[in-house]
Amino acid sequence: MTRSHPLIQPIPIDSVDDPRLSDFRDLKRRPTGRVLNSTHFVVEGQLITGRLIASDFGVRSVVVEQGRDLDALGEVAAGTPVYAVSRDQMRQLAGFDFHRGFLASAARKPLGGIDDFRPDPVSLALVHTTDMENLGSMVRSAAAMGIRQILIDHRSVDPFSRRAMRVSMGAVLGMRWLVMNDPAGDLRSLADQGVVSLASTLAADAISIGEVSIDTQPTVLVMGNEAEGLPEEVQRAASERVTIPMPTAPQPTAPQPTTPQPTTQGCGPLVDSLNVSVAAAILLYELTRAERLTRAERKRGQR
Repeated sequence: MTRSHPLIQPIPIDSVDDPRLSDFRDLKRRPTGRVLNSTHFVVEGQLITGRLIASDFGVRSVVVEQGRDLDALGEVAAGTPVYAVSRDQMRQLAGFDFHRGFLASAARKPLGGIDDFRPDPVSLALVHTTDMENLGSMVRSAAAMGIRQILIDHRSVDPFSRRAMRVSMGAVLGMRWLVMNDPAGDLRSLADQGVVSLASTLAADAISIGEVSIDTQPTVLVMGNEAEGLPEEVQRAASERVTIPMPTAPQPTAPQPTTPQPTTQGCGPLVDSLNVSVAAAILLYELTRAERLTRAERKRGQR
């Protein structure tokens, strides 16, 4: 039996074919989709379901496995249906062996456009991000750095997909999402408004992130595809190309053996790139750190 909650009266479900469960049926077979691809989204697990309920998204319904503690849901809005199903029904409903105990669906909000851009100190832009885990990880890192605005193009995966939502630990819910219809053109439009854009790249002419000077202008970090990076036209539209310098391989100091051995001498960096989500975390940390230092210096100058 589902553990009671004074304000929630679970509705028992007899069959997974019940039309009230249509938001959740056969989740495994549903395509991930791209941005703006649906009227609602689904989250899974106790933590993210609770964060969804606490957010300002309109929750359509919740499904809970029998035996789970309803206190984990927090304060569900009056009139929100909460359905109770068995573990086997939950498995049938999801289309795979689901162990997280909670599902919830919510109505999507219209995403903003480039005209809705707010001049935050640092924002993140994602161009052709096709991996849900990378996207979710970048959103989580952005949230940890205090960033609340993300720009995303139509070729990127849906940030409200279950996997991206899960990897982000629900941070997707707290972001302002703006759609870029023309990433290169949108960056140029932002530049006309005094916004600095930094394109993450391995290009030879890129400057080290440590050399970037953060002034009072709002800044957007632009991240590209894991395999292909940022399109050249997007890089050209950015204010600067930035990179994370890789230390060169250590040079041997001991006498070399007479038998030929594998060596890294003269080969440069041991690796020439990082996973895009790791790179984004480092770049965002450096940018927000520099912004904080600049803000502190301005305050000292005003004393």
